[in-house]
Amino acid sequence: MHAWGLNNTREASKEHWAAEQEVVGPGLQAVMLWSELCVESADGAVLTDLDGNRVLDFQGAGGVNSVGHANPRFTRALADELTTAPVGAFGSGARRDMAESLRDFVPEPLDRVQLYSGGTEAVEAGLRLAKSVTGKTEFLSFWGGFHGKTLGSLALTVGARTGLGPLPPGNFSTPYANCYRCPFKLTAPSCGFACVEQARETVRQNSTGDLAAIVVEPVQGRSGNVVPPEGYLKALKEVAEEFDALLFVDEMMTGFGRTGETFAFVRDEVTPDIVTVGKGMGGGYPVTGVLSSAGHMAARPFSDPSASSSSFGAFPMACRAVGTVVDIIVEERLVDHARKVGGELLDALIPLVDEAPLVGDVRGAGLAIGIELVADKETREPVSKAVLRETFMALLDAGVLTMTGGNTLRLYPPLTIGEDQAREAADIIVRTLTGGSR
Repeated sequence: MHAWGLNNTREASKEHWAAEQEVVGPGLQAVMLWSELCVESADGAVLTDLDGNRVLDFQGAGGVNSVGHANPRFTRALADELTTAPVGAFGSGARRDMAESLRDFVPEPLDRVQLYSGGTEAVEAGLRLAKSVTGKTEFLSFWGGFHGKTLGSLALTVGARTGLGPLPPGNFSTPYANCYRCPFKLTAPSCGFACVEQARETVRQNSTGDLAAIVVEPVQGRSGNVVPPEGYLKALKEVAEEFDALLFVDEMMTGFGRTGETFAFVRDEVTPDIVTVGKGMGGGYPVTGVLSSAGHMAARPFSDPSASSSSFGAFPMACRAVGTVVDIIVEERLVDHARKVGGELLDALIPLVDEAPLVGDVRGAGLAIGIELVADKETREPVSKAVLRETFMALLDAGVLTMTGGNTLRLYPPLTIGEDQAREAADIIVRTLTGGSR
């Protein structure tokens, strides 16, 4: 066993953090502000801070760390590219290599990709593509979802709009298939997808007949890695077709092996019309994208010259990052690895529902796992922000860095994580959340 956790004084980290805050704005994620973690080095799933403390990184920047910190193959490829890469989205060896890697990795008929540099930028482009393909302008999104912070994507992000209105018209929302917190007080599968029926009725009652797309995450990240029942996306696809609209699946967090499938929508054997991707796709390099078919991508005005370009989209460094990540995922069989190790992690953590005082639910898909914390297991009242922070810090002190979302701890280890490290992390989490009683 390794010595994990914040065992040493954090004087160097505290001094470093204070110096940064004299210039850096307040918009960092809450977990960064809580931890004040200052990293000196990183390797695979391990972070070492300025004071020599070592922690297992199960935050992974919300799924960005797909191939592990400082992956030798990844860093070598980007270092080599940096010595020759031009600035600009010209044709390049990196882009051709990426195209060949993606061609074999992405399911048909999603045979075209447009690259961007941020998640919300790609979502906005996906909205423009949906409008171009359908000639319509309305969108249905879901409670608890997260799609970004710019105007169009913010309109899809229910629950994060306070003080930021008014929002664009033509956006309406409906409950997600969050079975732990079903607003209809029903149980799957006997519910018959009541939430899908509600989505259908929401469109009927709110739309002007102008629905362009249903925009949905196949696993809701911000709400705590909420995994809907099998068949959910297929049922939503039927609703979209009923209204002559598109199914737009936001795989920003779930794509590229995270859930133990190449893409999370594969589980439902459904073909989306538009898919947004990012995070793990670049392995730490800021690159995102929109996937669709050649036919859809040809729609105007999306296909007009410069209409869907991005200042940094398809630069050689971005293309090299994507191509290298895909090659690593395929050649090291990381999709299968994520499914296997994620299943073992989930099995180790599910008993917390009965054994840990604060744990109401444990769920996950592959290496995207959520541990929902509640103040009362009967009423399912969420824990306070103070308790969430206290629990997050207790885990960090013990040696596991997690992500949070709402009242949930979210786990995103790299797809490369070894089984021994995953077991060590699970043991730390179990001991911490049960008070060492197990």
